[in-house]
Amino acid sequence: MLDKILFWDTYLFRLINHARCSFLDYVLPVFSMHFSIGVVVVLITFFAIKQNHFKKWYIYIAVIGLCFLFADRISVMCFKDVFQRLRPCQALEDAYTLKISHFHYITTNKGGLYGFVSSHAANTFSIITAMSLIMKNNKYFKPFFISLLSWGIITGYSRVYCGYHYPLDVICGTLLGMLIGWFVYKIFMFTDRKIKTIKTLKTE
Repeated sequence: MLDKILFWDTYLFRLINHARCSFLDYVLPVFSMHFSIGVVVVLITFFAIKQNHFKKWYIYIAVIGLCFLFADRISVMCFKDVFQRLRPCQALEDAYTLKISHFHYITTNKGGLYGFVSSHAANTFSIITAMSLIMKNNKYFKPFFISLLSWGIITGYSRVYCGYHYPLDVICGTLLGMLIGWFVYKIFMFTDRKIKTIKTLKTE
């Protein structure tokens, strides 16, 4: 059963990774850059804080920080270091590897050794899940959620297209990220209730 799953995972990887397009060769690596993820995270945080009239700004920053901390460490320590599945760019000779470094197009950087699960997917979808749940009652929730989801999907796809992950790496990283995002959201709700309780007691 596992052999069949790995076979189809490799087959799907080749379908995506080998479907070359000169435009995507330059665009998709940008979504894999840590810099671009950082820019999106700053925009998400600023939007959330602004919608709350710059109140509780420290909590939103803490939510993003916890998402990154949990998703990055768990994806590495509990998955990559345990399963030790080689990245396709490390295991397959026919894998195309794309990366933009300092805005120069190169094809030689293969990233880390192991790829299961995708830390990029875990990081992005932990943030997407947590912030979407927090902003679910906001009047701009729909465009906010669609924008975040589009960002997450493109980032996940770019990791396969650029040769750094198998599709299963990204899918499992996404599920892990969603679970972590939900957990961080629960922490946020608990903290928010405690803050309201303390404020209520102070006014009495």
